Amino acid sequence: MIGEWRFEDPVLGSHLFTSIVFIPAINLKPGVLYKITVSNLRNMSGFGIANISSMNFVADISAIFEAEPEITLINTALDWQDYPLSCEAASLKMALKSKGVVVTEDEIMKSIGYSEPFNRKNDVWGDPDEAFVGNIKGKMCKTGYGVYWSAVAKTAEKYRPAEAFSNWDLKKIVKELKNGNPVVVWGTLPKDLHDCSWYTEDGKHVKAYKETHVRLAVGFIGPSDNPESIILNDPLSGQFYWSAEYFMKNWSAFDYSGVVIR
Repeated sequence: MIGEWRFEDPVLGSHLFTSIVFIPAINLKPGVLYKITVSNLRNMSGFGIANISSMNFVADISAIFEAEPEITLINTALDWQDYPLSCEAASLKMALKSKGVVVTEDEIMKSIGYSEPFNRKNDVWGDPDEAFVGNIKGKMCKTGYGVYWSAVAKTAEKYRPAEAFSNWDLKKIVKELKNGNPVVVWGTLPKDLHDCSWYTEDGKHVKAYKETHVRLAVGFIGPSDNPESIILNDPLSGQFYWSAEYFMKNWSAFDYSGVVIR
């Protein structure tokens, strides 16, 4: 069964979560016995593996269930980003692996390269359309930022056919997902946006946000002509099932841009 894991009720800020909530992507069937097994849990000290936990439950037979929705999902293993600001490389790594190409984030970054000037000088910095801006281990919008779709596509094309795009719509991305092609998408963290735009040395304006983040679209729920949700592998936070409406809102921050890997 596929679905979204959510960590809730932290003891301290955004750390030491005490609750794990699993939200299935499809409706459970009434009267069916389900078994949940959770492994690889670490104890509070952070050392050692806790005992495997399992439980059985039966969905409430009195509940009303709609017809089980259609799910289209590309077989793409979730992989976490290796560096604080390497979400672009991590997303491309996952996309390529789904196509049978195994490559590391370091290899991807070596190909993408780093834009000059490496350090931000007030409102002058590098060009993310050409290469990665700043330090991949840096602090967002101060000592490091990221890279945009055109530069990522150039690296992707060394391994597989790829296309950078902007101003796509939901229909186009769903078509690619249905054909088994994962799509790297530029969006933001689900927070209020803080502009951190700058200019390149030759005067080009670069639109940027402190909350900029990149994920990999790997599937959708519902019919292709009217999907309910888009399934995303987030290299920072896990797998998400966003409503089509919220996905479009988040995707709009960078003019519906991305890279499709074919």
